[in-house]
Amino acid sequence: MAMKISLLWLSFLLVLSHSTYAENFPRPAELERDVQFWLKVYTDATTKQGYIHDQYNLAVVYEKIDVTGSRTANRRLIKARKQFYADILKVLATGKRNNLSADERRVLTVWTMAHTQGEVDAKILSRAADSMRFQLGQANRFRQGLIRAGEWRPYIDATFRDLNLPLELTALPHVESSFNPAAYSHVGAAGLWQFIRSTGRRYMQIDYVVDERMDPFAATIAAAKLLRHNYNLTESWPLALTAYNHGVASMRRAIKQLGTRDIAIIARQYKGRSFGFASRNFYVAFLAALEVDKNPEKYFGTITSVTPYDYTEIKLDHYLYSKDIAQALGVRESILKQHNRSLLDSIWNGNKRVPKGYILRVPKRYLTASGGRLLASIAPEKLHTEQTPDLFHTVVRGDTISEIAQRYGYRVSEVLAANAMRSGHYIRIGQKLRLPVADQKVELDTVAVAKPIEKALVAEQPAVIEPTPLKAATAIAPDELNDIAATPSQINQQEAASLLTDPADYTVDDADRIIVQAEETLGHYAEWLDLRASRLRQINNMRFATPVIVGRRIALDFSRIPRQEFEQRRINYQKQFQEQYFVDHRIESTYMYTIKRGESLWHLAAKRFKVPMWLLRQHNPDVNFARIKPGMKIVVPVVNQAA
Repeated sequence: MAMKISLLWLSFLLVLSHSTYAENFPRPAELERDVQFWLKVYTDATTKQGYIHDQYNLAVVYEKIDVTGSRTANRRLIKARKQFYADILKVLATGKRNNLSADERRVLTVWTMAHTQGEVDAKILSRAADSMRFQLGQANRFRQGLIRAGEWRPYIDATFRDLNLPLELTALPHVESSFNPAAYSHVGAAGLWQFIRSTGRRYMQIDYVVDERMDPFAATIAAAKLLRHNYNLTESWPLALTAYNHGVASMRRAIKQLGTRDIAIIARQYKGRSFGFASRNFYVAFLAALEVDKNPEKYFGTITSVTPYDYTEIKLDHYLYSKDIAQALGVRESILKQHNRSLLDSIWNGNKRVPKGYILRVPKRYLTASGGRLLASIAPEKLHTEQTPDLFHTVVRGDTISEIAQRYGYRVSEVLAANAMRSGHYIRIGQKLRLPVADQKVELDTVAVAKPIEKALVAEQPAVIEPTPLKAATAIAPDELNDIAATPSQINQQEAASLLTDPADYTVDDADRIIVQAEETLGHYAEWLDLRASRLRQINNMRFATPVIVGRRIALDFSRIPRQEFEQRRINYQKQFQEQYFVDHRIESTYMYTIKRGESLWHLAAKRFKVPMWLLRQHNPDVNFARIKPGMKIVVPVVNQAA
């Protein structure tokens, strides 16, 4: 009897678990063909193979091809096969149905079976000729990811469970990085969870010495916080996941425009300017990855995952060179580097010290005594109270990156890395560049008066903000074979992606109006439009010195600057000051607060919570702070000063 009750209870829990899974992560029939496509990508084709397919109807796969040649040869092959099918589609679009070749009949059959709504007419076939795409396979990467995942999966599961997040989300790294902690995309997304710098800095330390995006443990906590933030603002896990890729502001726009949170409707009908192939497919790719993650044997046979390491964690009381730590512990530096991935090369090449307060992870099997006791053997003269000092150079007219590097005896790559820059960046007059040096004290005044090299040129404009393209899934990323063009609309998408967690709408509406956002003034708008502020006061019937009000709409004049350029300048500004704040602040958590009598936005932000007003608004985008009343509840971010 007891056994029967236990079995019934277990059956009930399994049904409940499946019901919750289906409710949190629906798999709509309308998107099933898309899920099946990504199942093929993840399990059927390796990275030496791929599919020529229609990018709008993923049930249309023309051919699976091998791409085993050089990059150039592969490009030529893909281009030729796409042209082959484009020619066939153009013939079929003329209405020809008799005397078809075998390939023409096959293509027509594929479209007839895949198109479930009405007849396959000339318009559909003509468009298909221009909407082909190549998708590289991922089966070998996915299988490797299943093996690698074992090292961190218990920690990830425990973290998500502790933060009350659905455990299905722990499969997301399959989509993002194939559980590769060293993954670094060409757009700057890094680590297991593929954070871009601007998003990651909200939750992690990211600088020229430590980059916690590369630490699977720190990045897991950050990803959990970001996913919770996205869910709080979208009230939907499919949209929270899509926002992880595309940005929460865009998902909120989609909800508003279409009047629904239905992921199937949004995936099919949302026409956001930057809502391209990667964003449209992010959720269905996740569903496919989740399917494989839950049933690995079905797709790959027996998988033996890596087992987690048993670590000793040691909090450092001093700044220490890695070689001194390794010597004291009796552990090779290469092993320490493998298990402390957030420490950057400047640590391991001896230019910088491991920071005080850093929690060092060392597998217990390598230690002969407790970590603290072993580190206590380090000689007092090797215990430092501060980081190796930096050399700063203030840019003057005539400077270039290459000549600054040459002047101080560094490689250009070292200067770029120290400043989180890439080649092709502009530098601006007055900009202060960090040049890491080992054990060398230099007075800033000495650097500030460094003689400029006259022949060099420097851009007399603000530094170009580094575009941070949409953080796409590994399988959907615009690599050298996948067909995602860098169009002007994607440039805006790239800029917006750097504000992934910001729900504010920075776009211009059809009536040439914008919603005023935090930290913006009429002077800003005039500057971004190349106009006088008096012109904006005139068209908005504003008196002199009347401030703009956050949340209100204001009309603009685009006679001198295109809308796209205005939006890009605006996003650059928002990105700059938000990133500057998160250089030395981290969001630790959030909690609910009930408004009391007499409280205002300013009082709450500046006095009670001591956070910027814009950050408080970002966590409560639907709250009208001009009309808050006692008893209303708001979300409060807990922000700590970074070390």
